[in-house]
Amino acid sequence: MTIAYVRTYSNKQEAESQKSAIEQFAKEKKIKISKWLKDAKNSSQEEKRLEDVIKNLQDGDTLIVTDVTRLSRKLMEIIHLILLCIEKKVALYCIKEGYSFVNSVDNKTQAFTFGLVSEIDGKLISTRTKEALTACKNKGTKLGRPLGSPQADFLLSKKSEIEGKLNEKNTTYAELADYYKISLSSFKHFIRENIPNRPTRRKNKKDTE
Repeated sequence: MTIAYVRTYSNKQEAESQKSAIEQFAKEKKIKISKWLKDAKNSSQEEKRLEDVIKNLQDGDTLIVTDVTRLSRKLMEIIHLILLCIEKKVALYCIKEGYSFVNSVDNKTQAFTFGLVSEIDGKLISTRTKEALTACKNKGTKLGRPLGSPQADFLLSKKSEIEGKLNEKNTTYAELADYYKISLSSFKHFIRENIPNRPTRRKNKKDTE
């Protein structure tokens, strides 16, 4: 028996993407999928359900997921499920990473190596970050640096004065940044964003630092 496992955490469109990837993988490996198992939540109930499914599989059965983070969002739970598959002699394929686990000493060692654990942990962090950003975008939350800040508001209040100083001969960005008590990079950013038709500056050593 071959189980294809699809799990989504936030984006419903991921289900179709995972299904397509698994179908393509099965076609290339000439594997016939016996059953599709889908979960759409991130909870211990879904992880327990997958664990029960693996426990009921037999020697020689196969479990396919698109990537290792679909097993769980918790590192130790992922390792537990991998080892459970190895113990049950169930072949586990994680398509994206190219992982394949079967019942062998080499795979047991691999499951516990620091490199694999670190890689999976890194993927979990990356996955959670991407999904959090996607959720924020879907809610209409603006990402990136806030448009307003006390420093920016201060410079905006001095915009006319700054424009006048920029027109003075030999005045440099570094000198103006020191005068307004801000960093050179912040001053340059303000100029780019708020005074697009600025005159060409004569650079001195500080400006190029």
